Amino acid sequence: MGDAAMPPLPEQPKEQPKEQPKERPPGTYMIWAMEAIGATMAFLYYLHLHTDLLKPAVKERLNPEKYTPFTLIDKQPLTSDTTRFRFRINRPRFDDDLEELVDGITAQGIWSMDVKDHLVQTYRTYTPVAIAISEAVDEELGSREGYIDFVVKRYPHGSLSRFLHETRVGDQVEMRGPLLTWPYHPKQYKHLYMVAGGTGIAPMYQLITRILRDPADSTTRISLLYGSRSESDIIYRESLDKLAQDHGDRLSITYLVDRGPAASVQIAIPDFSTVGKFTRDFNKGGSDLVLVCGPDPMLAAVCGSKPIGAGQGPLRGILHELGFSSAQVFKF
Repeated sequence: MGDAAMPPLPEQPKEQPKEQPKERPPGTYMIWAMEAIGATMAFLYYLHLHTDLLKPAVKERLNPEKYTPFTLIDKQPLTSDTTRFRFRINRPRFDDDLEELVDGITAQGIWSMDVKDHLVQTYRTYTPVAIAISEAVDEELGSREGYIDFVVKRYPHGSLSRFLHETRVGDQVEMRGPLLTWPYHPKQYKHLYMVAGGTGIAPMYQLITRILRDPADSTTRISLLYGSRSESDIIYRESLDKLAQDHGDRLSITYLVDRGPAASVQIAIPDFSTVGKFTRDFNKGGSDLVLVCGPDPMLAAVCGSKPIGAGQGPLRGILHELGFSSAQVFKF
């Protein structure tokens, strides 16, 4: 037999030439880089306009849950022993949960702040007479600056009052608040009778200005009996007189002083006769209320002492003798 013929080898595919990468137009990578930078800048600008994520944390914000240091920015003597203290407060340009919490408390009624003496770790509760926040935004910090005012009398043996009076402008004081002191809503009462002495004007002044600037509370009437040692010791008299002038149909004020000379006020004390005359039109049917705030001796004489804490204690003193009930009187 002859040799078998070998089958032909399969034809190998011809190697295709490799496709050369297409050359990108000149400047492509630069264009991509510029687009990425543009997108990043647009995103950062959005964050700048609509958030404060790129700003430093806002300090000196009101906080009812913890003590925060606030800077004293002004001290103004009002009398020989009483000073108005103004502390800076800040609020973020865009409110968050903390501001909602703060606004929720202040909207409920009269509020106060715990002020701490960090040197001896004690505190006392004070009622601010005023608070204000600017509408102007600090673009660098992303915040709005404001202030909170306190009126404090210096007592020889009062540790917190001495601590505050020794505080210098630029120093910081730790505070916690706002804290609800007394719930109030518009038109809750037809007529409020306020008996105040000295710096006890603070919660009254806060409530008076609150009521008179609120269109929803346009029918509430206020009568204020305000006692001081002398005419020169009447705190915020100019502001109070201006409010009475502007709202004469709703706010009436009677000033009492312990001693003269007295050009336009009564030299008297809040005794049975004076308080009785002041409250003679009180409606005991439930639509009126008496508020009392002042030094301990005055409080004891007018309505009985207020115990430390949330309780009111029994109604005693002049208002008790005049036939008022505990439900018709609130002690600050």
